[in-house]
Amino acid sequence: MSRRDRNRSPLPRDPQLVTVDGFTHGGEGVARLQGKAVFVPGTLPGEVVRVQVEDDRARWARARLLEVVEASPDRVTPPCPYVPDCGGCDLQHATPAAQRRLKTRVVREQLRRLGGIDDPPVLECRAVGPDLGYRAQARLHAAPDGRLGFHRAGSNEVVPIDRCLVLGEGAQQVREEIGDRTGASEVRLRRFTPEGRGAAVLTPGPGPLELPGGDIEVLLAQPDGSTVAMRGDGEVEVEVDGLRFRVPALSFFQPGVPAAESLLREVVAAAGPIEGALVWDLYAGVGLLSLGLARAGAEVLAVEGDAAAVAAARRNAELNGLPLDARDEAVGSLLRRAVRTSTGVGGTGDGSGAGADADAGAGARPLDPPDVVVLDPPRTGAGEQVIADLVALQPAAIVYVACDVAALARDTRHLAVGGYRLRRAAPLDLFPMTHHVEVVATFSP
Repeated sequence: MSRRDRNRSPLPRDPQLVTVDGFTHGGEGVARLQGKAVFVPGTLPGEVVRVQVEDDRARWARARLLEVVEASPDRVTPPCPYVPDCGGCDLQHATPAAQRRLKTRVVREQLRRLGGIDDPPVLECRAVGPDLGYRAQARLHAAPDGRLGFHRAGSNEVVPIDRCLVLGEGAQQVREEIGDRTGASEVRLRRFTPEGRGAAVLTPGPGPLELPGGDIEVLLAQPDGSTVAMRGDGEVEVEVDGLRFRVPALSFFQPGVPAAESLLREVVAAAGPIEGALVWDLYAGVGLLSLGLARAGAEVLAVEGDAAAVAAARRNAELNGLPLDARDEAVGSLLRRAVRTSTGVGGTGDGSGAGADADAGAGARPLDPPDVVVLDPPRTGAGEQVIADLVALQPAAIVYVACDVAALARDTRHLAVGGYRLRRAAPLDLFPMTHHVEVVATFSP
């Protein structure tokens, strides 16, 4: 323990009256006690609240909300009866319009604080569909009595939930068909429309497992991360903006059709005129953005480190009659090869993303430098090395899709070091009722 920590006065543990004046990118209000930032879940800027400190650290503290003394005009009664027990939706106490204003504020603050941009060009966060009933997929956990639900906030304790208000009708139907008696410890489910095919991946629990009835496709998760098909192949079909996709049960996809369509259109628009251009789609998944770019006339190289997703992207390209060069390779590996090819100087570090590297090595196909790069990295961001290799290729534009605004801000600073300036950041409210926000950010030299 440092001398500073030994000498600091602990915050009082009895109830305290504070004013909330900030809001974190994790969805918590921020107040101050004795000059220290105190994070208070369930509060909104401008509110006067009574709180009790539960976790007091050297630089910050976290407190439990006891009472809202003076409520924000944006506060509403949460529509879900499981709030605040369920940790799934942490902004139901704010109006949808207020949620989007807060998300816009967070994007601007993070780009200013972590990205180093004094006046970031951030648009207002835009709604993309309904605020409830929008999710086509969910990951449920079993309570000790077998009932399925979601984790309590900050805990592994399961809150059993029969009906989730953010699940779409199709996904809720799958939840009901599965029931609470399978013996599974975890269930991942997906159905995009009430009329479409549904699928569920069951992780066996310690006891016997009973397969659910109905016509949903059922897979069993294995300890090595693979699955065994028990009924059907687990692929679910969905149409997005006129494009058809078959999505494997464990492959990533956007939360629902409106979200996928809005993101696809925003990315294609941000890429600009791309007919005849070579566009790289990094972290391409099953090809959602790749096929939209290909339909716009681009020659698309899709790079993805998950073999199942790459195979699905190739099948989806054939399904839509669109050309696509899909590579099963970690993004960092491919970028280092590209830099060596274009400059004769190899990148350093191990890049980002784990993949089979099936296309890497001495026999790998040559890489022409891209005109435009689209990347949709994981929540941790692309990282300094991937960004350094990317800017070394000097694309005319970079379209960055971010699911974590802090990671976007850190990568924005790395891009600035490489000479790329943020031209536009468009927040999309793909996850209403939660603090999560998707951002499509456009950079150019």
